[in-house]
Amino acid sequence: MPADRTYELPGGLTVIRTQPALGAVVSGIDLAQPLDEAKAEGLRRALFAHGVIFLRGQDHIGFAEHLMLAEAFGTPICDGPDPERPQITPVSAKAGSREGTASSWHSDGCYQPSPPSVSILRGIDPCTFGGDTCWASGVAAYAGLADELKRQIDPLRFTTSLAARIPKNYNHFGTASNWEELNEKYPPITQPVVVVHPVTGARALYANSTWALGIEGMDEEEGQALIDRLSAEFTRPEYQTRWQWEKGAIAIWDNRIVQHYGVPDQTTDRYLERITVQGGPMLSIADWQAKRKRIPEQA
Repeated sequence: MPADRTYELPGGLTVIRTQPALGAVVSGIDLAQPLDEAKAEGLRRALFAHGVIFLRGQDHIGFAEHLMLAEAFGTPICDGPDPERPQITPVSAKAGSREGTASSWHSDGCYQPSPPSVSILRGIDPCTFGGDTCWASGVAAYAGLADELKRQIDPLRFTTSLAARIPKNYNHFGTASNWEELNEKYPPITQPVVVVHPVTGARALYANSTWALGIEGMDEEEGQALIDRLSAEFTRPEYQTRWQWEKGAIAIWDNRIVQHYGVPDQTTDRYLERITVQGGPMLSIADWQAKRKRIPEQA
């Protein structure tokens, strides 16, 4: 990670870090113009270095430009409710309500065998006061653990399930039958407690109390205690950055190594739109080491 708070990247981009552990504002880009490869590569470099990056002043763009930006990071997922724009997931919340705010620390889709890799969230009609989003670095959270605890958790996996965490009457699913369909689509799986980023090799804490049900090989009480202990690391302010939304602002985060939290203090209704990018299976430390050993054989 660059030591300077402000630095330049190829493509005419300027990066200003928001906090030491993660986060940066990137300027020098107008998404109304075609996104050339130099700028796209600059954005990817900034994202991999800082976990979450922010763009301002993009209120003049629309869905097509939002999609263009997402495609710079991979293939967008098409599971949104609008058949005309299946890449879009609406993110909305009413003033004063916790529903729809994602107000617990989590990583999106960790109940899936291949969770989303990158998320791109655009402020369409953000809250005029309150309703911020916080991100926390799983890389910093892991690095801050005692070596003995790292050795304990490095080989562990946690169990996770969409259905086990979401009640059948949750409005987002509409009906109990929809809930049952999702239960069949996403059966319980396990994920690494500690993951390795497939591009940078950075190790990050991945387990979180929002989606983790238990630790494989541990009894329920012991596993829950460990999950709670690890999840508490994401609440440390030194591992976080906080973003105040404005119209036309965009947040792009690496879902594999950061967690996020929607602050449920919006004083007005808010509406944002998210596009997520396909990912692959989460790599444990053992997976990463095995992959590295295979590389010379394939060369």
